[in-house]
Amino acid sequence: MIFDTDYWNALNKKEKETVTINPKQLGYSLGGDPLKNLRAGIGVGAGNIELTFYNAPGKSSRSQGQPSPEAIGKIERQELKELARVNEVGVTIHATPNMGGGGGSFSGFTGQGFSEDARQKAIDEMKRTAEFTADVTEGGPMVLHIDGFERPIFAAGVKEGAKEDTFKNYELEKEKAPLHFVDKKSGKVIGLSREEEIVSAERDANGKIIIEDGKVKLKTETFQDAVEHFKALDQKEKKEYSNEIDYFYKGVKKGQQEIQEGEKFRYIDRANDAEKMEERYSGLIEAYESTDESKQGIMAEALKDQERSQSITSPEEMKQLLEDPTKYLKEKQDMYANERTIWQNAAAGEERKIHDATKELENYQDITTYGVAKEADTIAQSAMQAYEIEKKRKLKKSLWVAPENWAVERYGSHPKEYRNIIEKSRENMTQRLIDQKKMNPAQAKKVAADHIRGTFDIGHLNMWKKHFGGDDKEFAKWMKKEIRPLVKDKIIGHVHIADNFGYHDEHLELGEGNAPIKEFLKVLKEEKFEGKQIAEPGGQREGQLHRAWTSALQIGGSPIYRIDSSTRSWTDIGGSYFGRTQSPSFFVGDYAPTKDWTSWSEVPLE
Repeated sequence: MIFDTDYWNALNKKEKETVTINPKQLGYSLGGDPLKNLRAGIGVGAGNIELTFYNAPGKSSRSQGQPSPEAIGKIERQELKELARVNEVGVTIHATPNMGGGGGSFSGFTGQGFSEDARQKAIDEMKRTAEFTADVTEGGPMVLHIDGFERPIFAAGVKEGAKEDTFKNYELEKEKAPLHFVDKKSGKVIGLSREEEIVSAERDANGKIIIEDGKVKLKTETFQDAVEHFKALDQKEKKEYSNEIDYFYKGVKKGQQEIQEGEKFRYIDRANDAEKMEERYSGLIEAYESTDESKQGIMAEALKDQERSQSITSPEEMKQLLEDPTKYLKEKQDMYANERTIWQNAAAGEERKIHDATKELENYQDITTYGVAKEADTIAQSAMQAYEIEKKRKLKKSLWVAPENWAVERYGSHPKEYRNIIEKSRENMTQRLIDQKKMNPAQAKKVAADHIRGTFDIGHLNMWKKHFGGDDKEFAKWMKKEIRPLVKDKIIGHVHIADNFGYHDEHLELGEGNAPIKEFLKVLKEEKFEGKQIAEPGGQREGQLHRAWTSALQIGGSPIYRIDSSTRSWTDIGGSYFGRTQSPSFFVGDYAPTKDWTSWSEVPLE
């Protein structure tokens, strides 16, 4: 759509001029059938169209309007490419955001734990998306949702340097939210309450356990105590732990180990006592049986006195001892032998627990350290696939993956977490290029940065607002502070624009919700952002999806150029029949009468 004068003039407010966007950067996204949606996007005048797939990984439901990239054949792919070329329309691709629907996940997190199978499904889905993208475009972004893993809202971004207490999910979240850890071998996730305490023996200055009134003096340490103690450790001591959460976890487990160690030694002592008694009776049997028969009666009386002095016999046992000393002594020997076995088995059980706990300490890792590494590895593998396809097809532009901030309940949605994911993914790909392609480090780093560039969605970011303590202006201020360095450092390479009221991802027309869109666009302009800015529909009435695109042009102050002097604003194009003194000669949209009862010629019945 080309006009010959700027939309804004001297009568417009100054701030609207400062957020003007280049219409060549602006685009419009549609999900479902790619060819149908490309035609629809061209029909509304969009210069860039993002085609979104909604299939589950490894599946396709084209009959239900959810085809996968693989469901589009060669001829249709060529039609898409030619249609975009003839109409001079740019095309970008959004891989399915429904990864979890088919058991796929970039981090591998499934809700119960981490799965390598889930990661592989995501990698395979990205490969067929990359092949489709290479067939219908000359390169560009392939958007994917950062699915991350669960973490408390109040802790979002704090590990990466964000200010504490900016967000919270519920009143006592900081005290009640569980800590999560992952078994590096199995991917199993376990939780540990923040109300758990580290219980350990108190020691004196020489390291000896303090015993008072015959009891070991114990000390307890809460999670907050552990956080403060971790901060006080020197750098050498801190290297033993990945962070304060790891320090607390290992402290709790070591306290449990001390208890298990104590139980083990108690069982060993009892087993030793039983063994001594077993040996005693074995010796008595041998002595009795080697005694002359004439003297065995005298020895039986002596045994009776000895047993009575041990206070371990009853009158019935005394009688049995006198009647059949050998049988009595043998039963006693067997009893203590069994007792020894029981206590030895108990000690062995505690030893196994200690061994398992030690291995657990070695194998378990806090969920953030583990999950970020897995997500970054999956993204890097997906980017490597795209790079290989790009080179093989000799595309004109880079074919790159574009991880997008998504659900606030998951890691990667906070701007600082988002940066961490992108940077760790680039580091992973850099190392892969060095190892697999024998590329020099500087070149590998450049290629990785070019093939992993984030997609940032302002509508998704706005969902943090429901957890934010301040008002809309304070939220906008926070947003600008977080986003500016991401744009400046080229962490962001692609943008999605949608609106909502800060609760859920409703995709309203821009300006209909309370997302800080103008402030966001202003940051992009000031930092000379050159990527595509895609307006996402979804919350519009039937037949009104295009309003997401035109509202983006309007709220962003995009210039309009006209070929005559009849129109000057976007409302002259859409809805221009409102506010007129005369009635319009036509109806559009919801105001148009249904055609269900018209004749084939559409001539009015009257």
